[in-house]
Amino acid sequence: MVKLTYEMKDHELILNEERPAGQRHQWERMPIARFYWEGDQWKVCASNDQHSWSPADIVVPCSDFEDVLEQVERDESGVFWRERD
Repeated sequence: MVKLTYEMKDHELILNEERPAGQRHQWERMPIARFYWEGDQWKVCASNDQHSWSPADIVVPCSDFEDVLEQVERDESGVFWRERD
């Protein structure tokens, strides 16, 4: 079972993937993407292996949030939806 959750703060939204952890009723959270509003458009960063954010150059910034979210969902380069340790 996998669930997607999000956290909103000021002008950013963090998309997380959660999976059951070893203990009952516990979930392991892995950040997937950081969406942030800058200069009248949404931009996106991807979570990297060092647990920090890197610009996601494959996502074209846009004023329409649904458009950038769809680009992350498609993830044609495998930047967002990949196996993680």
